[in-house]
Amino acid sequence: MQSTKILTDESMMELVSHGFADFPFQYYYEDVGKFDNRCIDWHWHREFELVSVNEGMVHCSIGNIHYILEPGDGVFINSGVMHRFLSTGTAIIPNVLFAPEFIAREGSTIYEKFIAPFLFSGISHFVLRGRNPWQSHLLSILTDLYKLCEDQTATWELHAHALVCQIWSILYLHRDEFATMENAGVNRLSQARFKRMTHFIEQNYEKRLTLEDIAQSVGVSKREALRCFQCSVPLSPIEYLNKYRLTQAKTLLLHTDRSITDIAESTGFESTSYFDRLYKREYHMTPGRHRSAFVQANTKKNDTGQASSKKNTDKKEQEIQQNQDKTDFTCQPVSD
Repeated sequence: MQSTKILTDESMMELVSHGFADFPFQYYYEDVGKFDNRCIDWHWHREFELVSVNEGMVHCSIGNIHYILEPGDGVFINSGVMHRFLSTGTAIIPNVLFAPEFIAREGSTIYEKFIAPFLFSGISHFVLRGRNPWQSHLLSILTDLYKLCEDQTATWELHAHALVCQIWSILYLHRDEFATMENAGVNRLSQARFKRMTHFIEQNYEKRLTLEDIAQSVGVSKREALRCFQCSVPLSPIEYLNKYRLTQAKTLLLHTDRSITDIAESTGFESTSYFDRLYKREYHMTPGRHRSAFVQANTKKNDTGQASSKKNTDKKEQEIQQNQDKTDFTCQPVSD
Protein backbone atom coordinates (compact mmCIF):
# COMPACT_ATOMS: atom_id res chain seq x y z
CA MET A 1 0.00 0.00 0.00
CA GLN A 2 1.50 3.32 -1.05
CA SER A 3 1.96 6.32 1.21
CA THR A 4 -0.46 9.24 1.01
CA LYS A 5 1.72 11.87 2.62
CA ILE A 6 5.39 12.84 2.68
CA LEU A 7 6.71 13.03 6.26
CA THR A 8 9.44 15.60 6.81
CA ASP A 9 11.26 17.29 9.65
CA GLU A 10 11.38 21.04 10.20
CA SER A 11 13.93 21.46 7.40
CA MET A 12 11.66 19.56 4.98
CA MET A 13 14.05 16.61 4.86
CA GLU A 14 12.07 13.43 4.27
CA LEU A 15 11.98 11.22 7.35
CA VAL A 16 11.50 7.88 5.58
CA SER A 17 14.64 5.82 5.02
CA HIS A 18 15.03 4.51 1.49
CA GLY A 19 16.51 1.03 1.36
CA PHE A 20 18.84 -0.33 4.03
CA ALA A 21 22.33 0.44 5.28
CA ASP A 22 23.73 -2.61 3.48
CA PHE A 23 21.66 -1.99 0.32
CA PRO A 24 20.72 1.73 0.10
CA PHE A 25 18.35 1.41 -2.84
CA GLN A 26 14.54 1.50 -2.99
CA TYR A 27 11.94 1.14 -5.74
CA TYR A 28 8.45 2.68 -5.55
CA TYR A 29 5.37 2.45 -7.77
CA GLU A 30 3.22 5.43 -6.86
CA ASP A 31 0.16 7.36 -7.97
CA VAL A 32 0.51 11.09 -7.24
CA GLY A 33 -3.30 11.31 -7.34
CA LYS A 34 -3.54 9.14 -4.21
CA PHE A 35 -1.47 11.49 -2.06
CA ASP A 36 -3.19 14.13 0.08
CA ASN A 37 -4.33 16.97 -2.18
CA ARG A 38 -2.85 15.01 -5.11
CA CYS A 39 0.52 16.35 -4.07
CA ILE A 40 3.85 14.84 -3.07
CA ASP A 41 4.69 18.00 -1.19
CA TRP A 42 7.99 19.83 -0.84
CA HIS A 43 10.79 17.66 0.49
CA TRP A 44 14.40 16.68 -0.04
CA HIS A 45 16.58 13.69 0.75
CA ARG A 46 20.22 12.72 0.49
CA GLU A 47 19.46 9.98 -2.04
CA PHE A 48 19.55 10.52 -5.79
CA GLU A 49 16.13 10.06 -7.39
CA LEU A 50 15.04 8.93 -10.85
CA VAL A 51 11.37 9.21 -11.76
CA SER A 52 9.38 8.15 -14.83
CA VAL A 53 5.82 9.04 -15.80
CA ASN A 54 3.78 6.06 -16.99
CA GLU A 55 0.29 7.57 -16.92
CA GLY A 56 -1.28 10.99 -16.47
CA MET A 57 0.34 14.39 -16.28
CA VAL A 58 2.68 15.51 -13.49
CA HIS A 59 3.58 19.05 -12.48
CA CYS A 60 7.12 18.89 -11.17
CA SER A 61 8.63 21.81 -9.22
CA ILE A 62 12.34 22.01 -8.46
CA GLY A 63 13.46 25.22 -6.81
CA ASN A 64 11.49 27.93 -8.59
CA ILE A 65 11.41 26.08 -11.92
CA HIS A 66 8.27 24.19 -12.92
CA TYR A 67 7.89 21.44 -15.52
CA ILE A 68 5.01 19.46 -16.98
CA LEU A 69 5.94 15.80 -17.33
CA GLU A 70 3.90 13.60 -19.66
CA PRO A 71 3.88 9.81 -20.16
CA GLY A 72 7.28 8.80 -21.48
CA ASP A 73 9.10 11.62 -19.67
CA GLY A 74 11.17 11.45 -16.52
CA VAL A 75 13.44 13.44 -14.24
CA PHE A 76 16.71 13.02 -12.36
CA ILE A 77 16.87 14.88 -9.02
CA ASN A 78 20.18 15.34 -7.28
CA SER A 79 20.88 14.72 -3.61
CA GLY A 80 19.68 17.50 -1.28
CA VAL A 81 17.46 19.28 -3.82
CA MET A 82 14.00 20.48 -2.76
CA HIS A 83 11.22 19.23 -5.06
CA ARG A 84 7.49 18.59 -5.31
CA PHE A 85 5.08 16.68 -7.60
CA LEU A 86 1.46 17.62 -8.30
CA SER A 87 -1.28 16.07 -10.44
CA THR A 88 -4.89 16.79 -11.32
CA GLY A 89 -5.84 13.11 -11.28
CA THR A 90 -4.25 9.71 -11.65
CA ALA A 91 -0.52 10.05 -12.33
CA ILE A 92 1.57 6.87 -12.14
CA ILE A 93 5.24 7.52 -11.40
CA PRO A 94 7.51 4.52 -10.82
CA ASN A 95 10.75 5.75 -9.24
CA VAL A 96 13.96 4.68 -7.59
CA LEU A 97 16.04 6.31 -4.88
CA PHE A 98 19.59 5.32 -4.03
CA ALA A 99 22.35 6.71 -1.85
CA PRO A 100 25.62 7.85 -3.46
CA GLU A 101 27.46 4.95 -1.80
CA PHE A 102 25.16 2.46 -3.55
CA ILE A 103 27.28 2.93 -6.69
CA ALA A 104 30.64 2.98 -4.91
CA ARG A 105 31.97 3.59 -1.42
CA GLU A 106 33.09 7.07 -0.50
CA GLY A 107 36.81 7.58 -1.05
CA SER A 108 37.02 5.06 -3.87
CA THR A 109 38.22 6.05 -7.33
CA ILE A 110 34.75 5.53 -8.79
CA TYR A 111 33.16 7.70 -6.10
CA GLU A 112 35.66 10.54 -6.44
CA LYS A 113 35.65 10.50 -10.24
CA PHE A 114 31.99 9.87 -11.05
CA ILE A 115 29.87 10.60 -7.95
CA ALA A 116 31.55 13.63 -6.37
CA PRO A 117 31.07 15.81 -9.49
CA PHE A 118 27.30 15.50 -8.99
CA LEU A 119 27.38 16.11 -5.25
CA PHE A 120 29.68 19.11 -5.19
CA SER A 121 29.35 20.84 -8.57
CA GLY A 122 25.96 22.47 -7.97
CA ILE A 123 24.03 20.16 -10.32
CA SER A 124 20.35 20.35 -9.46
CA HIS A 125 18.31 18.14 -11.80
CA PHE A 126 17.68 17.10 -15.36
CA VAL A 127 14.35 16.54 -17.12
CA LEU A 128 14.36 13.48 -19.38
CA ARG A 129 12.24 13.63 -22.52
CA GLY A 130 11.30 10.47 -24.40
CA ARG A 131 11.77 12.18 -27.78
CA ASN A 132 15.50 12.73 -27.18
CA PRO A 133 17.64 9.73 -28.29
CA TRP A 134 20.06 9.44 -25.35
CA GLN A 135 17.38 10.34 -22.82
CA SER A 136 15.00 7.80 -24.36
CA HIS A 137 17.74 5.16 -24.04
CA LEU A 138 18.22 6.05 -20.35
CA LEU A 139 14.47 5.89 -19.70
CA SER A 140 14.37 2.46 -21.38
CA ILE A 141 17.09 1.18 -19.02
CA LEU A 142 15.14 2.70 -16.13
CA THR A 143 12.06 0.73 -17.22
CA ASP A 144 14.16 -2.45 -17.20
CA LEU A 145 15.26 -1.54 -13.67
CA TYR A 146 11.65 -1.18 -12.52
CA LYS A 147 10.74 -4.58 -13.96
CA LEU A 148 13.75 -6.15 -12.28
CA CYS A 149 12.67 -4.69 -8.91
CA GLU A 150 9.15 -6.04 -9.38
CA ASP A 151 10.24 -9.56 -10.40
CA GLN A 152 13.07 -9.85 -7.82
CA THR A 153 14.85 -12.88 -9.23
CA ALA A 154 17.59 -14.60 -7.25
CA THR A 155 20.24 -12.16 -8.46
CA TRP A 156 18.12 -9.03 -8.78
CA GLU A 157 20.26 -6.91 -6.42
CA LEU A 158 23.36 -7.59 -8.51
CA HIS A 159 21.56 -6.72 -11.75
CA ALA A 160 19.97 -3.63 -10.14
CA HIS A 161 23.42 -2.33 -9.24
CA ALA A 162 24.63 -2.98 -12.80
CA LEU A 163 21.68 -1.10 -14.33
CA VAL A 164 22.11 1.84 -11.95
CA CYS A 165 25.78 2.04 -12.94
CA GLN A 166 24.77 1.94 -16.60
CA ILE A 167 22.30 4.79 -16.05
CA TRP A 168 24.89 6.73 -14.07
CA SER A 169 27.41 6.39 -16.87
CA ILE A 170 24.96 8.06 -19.26
CA LEU A 171 24.18 10.83 -16.78
CA TYR A 172 27.88 11.44 -16.21
CA LEU A 173 28.62 11.76 -19.92
CA HIS A 174 25.87 14.38 -20.29
CA ARG A 175 26.39 16.19 -16.98
CA ASP A 176 27.32 19.47 -18.69
CA GLU A 177 23.72 19.72 -19.95
CA PHE A 178 22.22 19.60 -16.47
CA ALA A 179 20.61 22.48 -14.62
CA THR A 180 22.62 23.84 -11.71
CA MET A 181 21.39 25.05 -8.33
CA GLU A 182 21.95 28.63 -9.47
CA ASN A 183 20.05 28.09 -12.73
CA ALA A 184 17.19 26.62 -10.75
CA GLY A 185 17.20 29.67 -8.50
CA VAL A 186 18.61 27.64 -5.62
CA ASN A 187 21.83 28.07 -3.69
CA ARG A 188 23.04 26.53 -0.46
CA LEU A 189 22.84 29.74 1.58
CA SER A 190 19.32 30.50 0.38
CA GLN A 191 18.20 26.96 1.16
CA ALA A 192 19.74 27.10 4.64
CA ARG A 193 17.97 30.38 5.38
CA PHE A 194 14.74 29.04 3.94
CA LYS A 195 14.89 25.95 6.16
CA ARG A 196 15.58 28.06 9.25
CA MET A 197 12.68 30.42 8.47
CA THR A 198 10.26 27.53 7.95
CA HIS A 199 11.39 26.07 11.26
CA PHE A 200 10.71 29.44 12.93
CA ILE A 201 7.25 29.55 11.37
CA GLU A 202 6.41 26.02 12.53
CA GLN A 203 7.53 26.83 16.07
CA ASN A 204 5.62 30.14 16.26
CA TYR A 205 2.66 29.82 13.88
CA GLU A 206 0.09 30.36 16.63
CA LYS A 207 1.45 33.87 17.25
CA ARG A 208 0.80 36.97 15.16
CA LEU A 209 3.72 36.87 12.76
CA THR A 210 4.69 39.41 10.13
CA LEU A 211 7.10 39.17 7.22
CA GLU A 212 9.54 41.23 9.27
CA ASP A 213 9.36 38.73 12.16
CA ILE A 214 10.14 35.86 9.81
CA ALA A 215 13.02 37.73 8.17
CA GLN A 216 14.51 38.74 11.52
CA SER A 217 14.54 35.10 12.67
CA VAL A 218 17.53 34.59 10.35
CA GLY A 219 18.85 38.15 10.40
CA VAL A 220 17.97 39.17 6.84
CA SER A 221 15.85 41.88 5.22
CA LYS A 222 12.25 41.32 4.17
CA ARG A 223 13.33 41.41 0.55
CA GLU A 224 15.97 38.74 1.13
CA ALA A 225 13.45 36.58 2.99
CA LEU A 226 11.11 36.77 0.00
CA ARG A 227 13.98 35.88 -2.35
CA CYS A 228 14.98 32.86 -0.25
CA PHE A 229 11.43 31.52 -0.38
CA GLN A 230 11.13 32.18 -4.11
CA CYS A 231 14.34 30.21 -4.62
CA SER A 232 12.97 27.20 -2.74
CA VAL A 233 9.17 27.02 -3.00
CA PRO A 234 6.52 28.87 -5.02
CA LEU A 235 5.18 30.51 -1.86
CA SER A 236 5.87 33.73 -0.02
CA PRO A 237 6.72 33.47 3.71
CA ILE A 238 3.18 34.56 4.64
CA GLU A 239 1.62 32.09 2.20
CA TYR A 240 3.76 29.34 3.71
CA LEU A 241 2.72 30.47 7.20
CA ASN A 242 -0.98 30.35 6.31
CA LYS A 243 -0.63 26.96 4.62
CA TYR A 244 1.05 25.53 7.70
CA ARG A 245 -1.60 27.07 9.97
CA LEU A 246 -4.30 25.47 7.85
CA THR A 247 -2.76 22.00 8.16
CA GLN A 248 -2.67 22.37 11.94
CA ALA A 249 -6.23 23.72 12.01
CA LYS A 250 -7.46 20.83 9.87
CA THR A 251 -6.07 18.31 12.34
CA LEU A 252 -7.80 20.05 15.26
CA LEU A 253 -11.02 20.42 13.30
CA LEU A 254 -11.33 16.76 12.38
CA HIS A 255 -9.95 15.17 15.53
CA THR A 256 -11.18 17.36 18.39
CA ASP A 257 -14.50 18.91 19.40
CA ARG A 258 -13.06 22.40 19.86
CA SER A 259 -15.09 25.22 18.37
CA ILE A 260 -14.13 26.67 15.01
CA THR A 261 -13.53 30.07 16.62
CA ASP A 262 -11.19 28.52 19.18
CA ILE A 263 -9.31 26.63 16.47
CA ALA A 264 -8.92 29.75 14.35
CA GLU A 265 -7.51 31.73 17.28
CA SER A 266 -5.18 28.97 18.49
CA THR A 267 -3.65 28.54 15.03
CA GLY A 268 -2.87 32.21 14.59
CA PHE A 269 -5.71 33.51 12.42
CA GLU A 270 -6.85 37.04 13.20
CA SER A 271 -10.54 36.34 12.67
CA THR A 272 -12.89 33.42 12.07
CA SER A 273 -14.10 34.93 8.79
CA TYR A 274 -10.53 35.13 7.46
CA PHE A 275 -9.90 31.56 8.59
CA ASP A 276 -13.12 30.39 6.87
CA ARG A 277 -12.12 32.08 3.62
CA LEU A 278 -8.61 30.60 3.53
CA TYR A 279 -9.81 27.17 4.60
CA LYS A 280 -12.39 27.04 1.82
CA ARG A 281 -9.80 28.13 -0.72
CA GLU A 282 -7.39 25.39 0.41
CA TYR A 283 -9.81 22.48 0.99
CA HIS A 284 -12.76 23.51 -1.22
CA MET A 285 -15.26 23.53 1.64
CA THR A 286 -15.87 25.55 4.79
CA PRO A 287 -14.50 24.29 8.12
CA GLY A 288 -18.00 23.52 9.38
CA ARG A 289 -18.93 21.53 6.30
CA HIS A 290 -15.62 19.65 6.36
CA ARG A 291 -16.15 18.63 9.98
CA SER A 292 -19.74 17.51 9.29
CA ALA A 293 -18.69 15.46 6.27
CA PHE A 294 -15.89 13.85 8.28
CA VAL A 295 -18.21 12.95 11.17
CA GLN A 296 -20.85 11.53 8.80
CA ALA A 297 -18.25 9.43 6.99
CA ASN A 298 -16.96 8.01 10.28
CA THR A 299 -20.48 7.36 11.56
CA LYS A 300 -21.36 5.49 8.38
CA LYS A 301 -18.16 3.48 8.64
CA ASN A 302 -18.87 2.57 12.27
CA ASP A 303 -22.48 1.64 11.49
CA THR A 304 -21.32 -0.59 8.64
CA GLY A 305 -18.79 -2.21 10.94
CA GLN A 306 -21.40 -2.80 13.65
CA ALA A 307 -23.85 -4.25 11.14
CA SER A 308 -21.18 -6.56 9.82
CA SER A 309 -20.27 -7.59 13.36
CA LYS A 310 -23.92 -8.28 14.23
CA LYS A 311 -24.33 -10.33 11.05
CA ASN A 312 -21.29 -12.45 11.92
CA THR A 313 -22.54 -12.91 15.49
CA ASP A 314 -25.98 -14.05 14.24
CA LYS A 315 -24.31 -16.48 11.85
CA LYS A 316 -22.21 -17.97 14.63
CA GLU A 317 -25.28 -18.34 16.86
CA GLN A 318 -27.08 -20.17 14.03
CA GLU A 319 -24.11 -22.51 13.61
CA ILE A 320 -24.09 -23.24 17.35
CA GLN A 321 -27.82 -23.97 17.31
CA GLN A 322 -27.45 -26.28 14.30
CA ASN A 323 -24.68 -28.19 16.05
CA GLN A 324 -26.83 -28.52 19.15
CA ASP A 325 -29.72 -29.90 17.06
CA LYS A 326 -27.45 -32.50 15.40
CA THR A 327 -25.72 -33.96 18.45
CA ASP A 328 -26.33 -34.92 22.05
CA PHE A 329 -22.71 -34.24 22.93
CA THR A 330 -21.66 -31.05 24.67
CA CYS A 331 -21.37 -28.26 22.12
CA GLN A 332 -17.75 -27.38 21.29
CA PRO A 333 -16.79 -23.75 20.62
CA VAL A 334 -17.19 -22.79 17.02
CA SER A 335 -13.91 -21.57 15.48
CA ASP A 336 -13.82 -18.18 13.85
